[in-house]
Amino acid sequence: MIKLQNSNESNVKIYPLFKNELAVDDVQNILNTLITKDLFKGEKNTLHHISIHQGSELKHHIFVGLGDSQDNYMELLRNGIANACKKAVTLKENSVGIILPTQLINGDSLENIATAITLSQYSFNKYQTKKKEKIIEDFILVGSSQELDQYQTNIEEGILLGEMTILSRELANEPGDIVTPQTLAISARSLGESSGFKVDIYDKAAIAGLRMNAFLAVAQGSYYEPRLIVMEYMGNVGGEIIGLVGKGITFDSGGLSLKPANSMLSMQGDMSGAASVIAAMGAIASRKLKVNVIAVVAACDNSVSANSYRPNDIITSRSGKSIFITNTDAEGRLTLIDALDYILTEKHVDKVVDMATLTGAAEVALGQKIAAVITNSDEFMGELKTAAFETSERVWELPHDEDFKKLIETPYADLNNSGGRFAGTITAGLFLGSVVGDTPWLHIDIAGPSWTEEADGYFSKGATGYGTRLLYKLVKNSILTNEGKI
Repeated sequence: MIKLQNSNESNVKIYPLFKNELAVDDVQNILNTLITKDLFKGEKNTLHHISIHQGSELKHHIFVGLGDSQDNYMELLRNGIANACKKAVTLKENSVGIILPTQLINGDSLENIATAITLSQYSFNKYQTKKKEKIIEDFILVGSSQELDQYQTNIEEGILLGEMTILSRELANEPGDIVTPQTLAISARSLGESSGFKVDIYDKAAIAGLRMNAFLAVAQGSYYEPRLIVMEYMGNVGGEIIGLVGKGITFDSGGLSLKPANSMLSMQGDMSGAASVIAAMGAIASRKLKVNVIAVVAACDNSVSANSYRPNDIITSRSGKSIFITNTDAEGRLTLIDALDYILTEKHVDKVVDMATLTGAAEVALGQKIAAVITNSDEFMGELKTAAFETSERVWELPHDEDFKKLIETPYADLNNSGGRFAGTITAGLFLGSVVGDTPWLHIDIAGPSWTEEADGYFSKGATGYGTRLLYKLVKNSILTNEGKI
């Protein structure tokens, strides 16, 4: 629980400080000693813990360096607070005080502090039988109560975004025999009931009735039946409708174009796009934003069986475009092309975003912290960049010139499902864009930032929940964009 107080007697206190403003009345002598001994100077990405006996009690002081206050410090703040909270957990106290300097008593900082605190307490260890680390019961934000009270809404939003990011992580971390297409659909419905959005779930027969043949081709090799999950939140009836589409491959073996064993070890996370779309819907509805959002997830897994789809198959997608299969491990785009066509032609959204762990090429090109983007709208891309700046979920637009389309041409069908080794992220995006037309569209390939092997800052090992906060901010900011305030 996160509380607001104007004083605090916790035995553990965290002091986030800028290097040019190293002043804390209560512990200035301690801080001066650390500065003199070059143990702490407020430099970014630094943390120093010191324990001091006061009477019969042991007091712990954790100093967090944020660098220069003139810099963009939000990501430093998130990571610094999260690392300090993780350190505090090891001290086995029930409550922690976070002593806020004046510069951090503002809506954006408090929202991000609340998010960082929430995320710092998560790790995917539910299947371990050993005793779990103690969770801190209370985090107390200490500052002028008159100032803090006006930011209660920001703090609540920060907590919610942390909780929804954890939901996204949890869904993507769970093994593929736990989060199946059916259980993913149930999770979406449960979230809809608790948050306030409508959920319709379509089974295999209904999906066939919608002519989603490319989606069904991927699903046909699996023991688990597919599900089409359609979520609707209408908070501004008559206004524009934003569409969200998440890749929902609950496990990806590669199909008959089988992946190497080591490459399968994180493939339960191949539905990270779907997880973040579902979680973002939870945040949007919970905050009762004055927006209209429809989200679609085509959920299935890509397995190997006698019934699996094959290289050299030719499939007619929902849009009517025929697709020549050259690689069954390029399956995500098959599910997404049908989902995009469905949301555009059946739900008539005004703009659409798809989010997917689509290509390893994106990770090779941009690393593990930046998502690749293909778009047909400079304006929509600008809105995404604004949201990405706010959340520090970085994005980078890739080119998509007409020449690249030659790579997904084939003499056998309208489209080739794999363009080969060159420009793989771009050709995958163009494959999806072939059904989008002039509708403003963002394709966000999160193959890199969706997963991490390192637990640091507000990240835990495994799924990152990338995109939950990004999509929420993109949708929320659309209110101001439509009002001409951004």
